[in-house]
Amino acid sequence: MQRISIIGSGFCGTALAIHLLQKADRPLHIRLINRTGPLARGLAYGTRSASHILNVPAERMSLFADKPSDFLDFARQELPDAQPGDFLPRRLFGDYLQQRLTEALANRPPVVTFDGMHAHVIDLRREDNQYRLCLKDGRKIDSDNVVIATGNFTPATPGVLTHLLGDSRYIDDPWRTGALQGIAADARILLLGSGLTMYDMALALQERQHRAPLLAISRRALQPHGHRDNAEHPRLPQLPSNLLVEGSARQLLARIRTFVRDAEADGFDWRDAVAALRPVTPALWQSLDTHERGRYLCHLQPYWDVHRHRAAPIIASRIEQLRQAGQLRTQAARLVSATSTGAALQLQIRPRGHQELRTLEVDHIINCTGPCNDLRHLDEPMLSALQARGELVQDDNRIGLRVDDHYHLLDAAGRAQSGLYLLSPMLRSHYWESTAVPELRQHAETLARQLLG
Repeated sequence: MQRISIIGSGFCGTALAIHLLQKADRPLHIRLINRTGPLARGLAYGTRSASHILNVPAERMSLFADKPSDFLDFARQELPDAQPGDFLPRRLFGDYLQQRLTEALANRPPVVTFDGMHAHVIDLRREDNQYRLCLKDGRKIDSDNVVIATGNFTPATPGVLTHLLGDSRYIDDPWRTGALQGIAADARILLLGSGLTMYDMALALQERQHRAPLLAISRRALQPHGHRDNAEHPRLPQLPSNLLVEGSARQLLARIRTFVRDAEADGFDWRDAVAALRPVTPALWQSLDTHERGRYLCHLQPYWDVHRHRAAPIIASRIEQLRQAGQLRTQAARLVSATSTGAALQLQIRPRGHQELRTLEVDHIINCTGPCNDLRHLDEPMLSALQARGELVQDDNRIGLRVDDHYHLLDAAGRAQSGLYLLSPMLRSHYWESTAVPELRQHAETLARQLLG
């Protein structure tokens, strides 16, 4: 009997398990391992907050590419008036994942067995043509194939704040259960970062009746644009033939800008032009060498992110209301230092384009810089152990792990690790687009077929 262990049960791990349960036609044992929390929800969809809304319309959130309305059909059991272009609660998507996993388990072939378990895998070793998973509680599990599907990791703490780790005034992980509970309604708060996580935290604080104005800072103060409201199946512009020509990041940007301008001149919305780029984004990314990818990450990625990873219309509207009411201000600045002054924190920030420092006092700092994929800043024993033995390698730009075209992790010698796979946002080092459901569901289905092939 083939044994497959999936480490992580957020979207990636759950989607893979469902495809395996549905497609297996021979003896198979699937083990789905989650460190904490319920199976099939993960970090993003375990929330119960009403302000946490999906950033993708319902029609594009199906687990199955060949059944695009599957999530919408499920959602209509609770929200009968839900439309394809609606942006629905993340909580509802978590319910959907759990329900589809339950159904796949109930309908699996008799030769397929399943074990969902809570455990912390701290090491993974290749022994006698199989993998041995070492758990924190001392147990060991053997498996023929292992898929690392660990999802997004917590934000990295900037060097100027490391001395505040463990201090209740610094919230290093905004997604930790109860992270905001100790914050008084009149507390002065610095939100470090101005992306989608900042939006979530600002609205979560508003839900808690927070009264004091919020300040968000980031290097450029760029903020995610909003989606259009109920834009169903927009017509997409045709991609130009010269888009995939190899060149520098600057040249690629110039070609993309020309494409977007031409599309707008032809009557398309810029969002349609960005959507048209989606199928070829992996090829665009792979056309850049390591140096040019680094230049892109340093200079261009923030601009791409605010156009590509947009907020639901209602979220963008609420953020604008906070801004208009004076409850949220965003500034382009860099945090230089943080010093404890009694109960408060005295900060020095350097506004963009200025040499002089500005001093301010806050009661709390919330790290909203987004997920970190740099192994140097992660407390992940399993990944650290594999890296120390040269059995996995971080890409040169430290945004993911090196893999081949079949999801095998590569070792330090560049060899594919037989039986060891990656299915997570850490695939961005190879594909770039590997954070949203439409791409991840395709990766999950492709890997499932490969494992069963």
